[in-house]
Amino acid sequence: MYRFKSIKLYFFSIIKLFFLSIRNFYFKSKFYNKKLIGDVPSRIFYNPSTYLSASLTSTNKDFYKVENSSPELLWRTSIKEKLKFENLHSFLWLARLDRKNSKNITKLIIKSWNNNFFNYESNTWEMEITAKRVIAWISNTDITLEGSDKVYREEFFLSLIKQSNFLLKNLKNLFYNPTKIICCAAIILSGIAFKENDLNYKIGTKELEKIIKNFFDENGFPKSRNPEEVFVSLKYLILIREWFKEAQKPIPDFLNEIIIKCGNCYAILSSNNNQFPLFNGATEIDNKNYDHFLKTLKYKFDSKKNVVGDLILIKKKKFQLSMDCGNPPPSIFSKNYQAGCLSFELTANKQKIICNSGYGKYLSPKLKSLSRSTAAHSTLYLNDTSSCTFQKNESINKIYGNLLLQKHKIIRKDLVEDKEFYYISASHNGYEKRFGYIHRRSIKISKKEDKIFGIDELKKTKNNSNSLIYFVRFHIYPDTKIVKTKAGNSVIISLSNGDGWILESKTNNLEIEKNIYLGNKNKISNNESISISGKINDETVSINWEIKKSN
Repeated sequence: MYRFKSIKLYFFSIIKLFFLSIRNFYFKSKFYNKKLIGDVPSRIFYNPSTYLSASLTSTNKDFYKVENSSPELLWRTSIKEKLKFENLHSFLWLARLDRKNSKNITKLIIKSWNNNFFNYESNTWEMEITAKRVIAWISNTDITLEGSDKVYREEFFLSLIKQSNFLLKNLKNLFYNPTKIICCAAIILSGIAFKENDLNYKIGTKELEKIIKNFFDENGFPKSRNPEEVFVSLKYLILIREWFKEAQKPIPDFLNEIIIKCGNCYAILSSNNNQFPLFNGATEIDNKNYDHFLKTLKYKFDSKKNVVGDLILIKKKKFQLSMDCGNPPPSIFSKNYQAGCLSFELTANKQKIICNSGYGKYLSPKLKSLSRSTAAHSTLYLNDTSSCTFQKNESINKIYGNLLLQKHKIIRKDLVEDKEFYYISASHNGYEKRFGYIHRRSIKISKKEDKIFGIDELKKTKNNSNSLIYFVRFHIYPDTKIVKTKAGNSVIISLSNGDGWILESKTNNLEIEKNIYLGNKNKISNNESISISGKINDETVSINWEIKKSN
């Protein structure tokens, strides 16, 4: 069945890739580039406050050292340095520049960019990069436009109109995801800023409503189940709302509603430790500055719930445990999904102890693929396989995203509490068809002490002649020292803040392994993991473990 489906998808992928190559050739033509040019405005009617766009980036003002660089040298940044390339051509770093000393160099950089990239080029005109560039140029007119001559102004306006028209014409080709929200934001802003582009404001607002209906669940959580996309989406939704307020445009009810819902999800994920959990394609997020931004604008959200997007979060004072108890997302939202079902992360005193490996989307295709596997998470897996089967054909994934050929299903999920404990329990069938076992993870968290009691249980549901080996893996956050005790069944964990923790198992010995951490967008970090392994010989196998704070 999967083979037939893959053949079918491969056939359609080849056809679509052929048409995409023709489209790309067409986009580069003089005819298409002339078609993008509309009426060139004479002035901007709305200048957004610069501090609003500053909330979109944490890039330092000296990230590119533009004050000391020749503009032409900037464009030598290779597409292979994916994150740096995207940051450079998005221009969001403009908001971080020194306003007094950067006016002349900023105009020279923009003039140089237009000289080199005024016509479509697939990398620099990628939809999200283009949208961010439109937002950045319009949001920083104090250094991008003020004091310029007539020739520069006409070229500047022409480039903005051309890029916003490109976004408008190609918006329908995007999947429902944060990129589509960002593109809508740029289209809306171009419509507010230029009276000649008023239609963009109307179309962009209607498209934004469609995106919200299709991309978020009823609680305002992205259907991709990626915590990072909560943060990205909220930033641009609030940005659009603030533009409407400043430009004295009516704020749609749907926008107010989704900001409240998505904001509550953000508050739940970031409360207690200011570190988002690394589930389902998320990377590390520095949200301290953004929290200050929200406070300045008097946005307040509710963080009292324990469940959001099938992520269960148990929060105590200076302590948080997060566990992924959800099914994989639908195929159209699974581009960055990772097979980490029933994985968990533990944070204490604002420092992570147990983590997942993160998602290497900016590092390399190989690391990106590796980080999708179950072994990259703090959970159990069998015979070095994952709970989901991913499509590996590059042609198919280019067209349809990273599809899942086989998905697990959550069979049962419980969250209860009494006076002394929180109880989390969930099961999935990701290994049943191949190996004949159901995996159930139960975690009990003490309310009075910093103790966690865990049980990973494998229950046989059908006969399977293959020999099976299980692994339960606990990824330790980088820069954390761990030492195995002489007894072999416990490991001492020493955090950089001086806290000490112990991970032990009464049923198995523990092993320490070298590992890599991909949670940082810019680099690969070394870390270690603790594993429990063994052969499966019985119909029911129980692996007991405990994590507690040392005295």
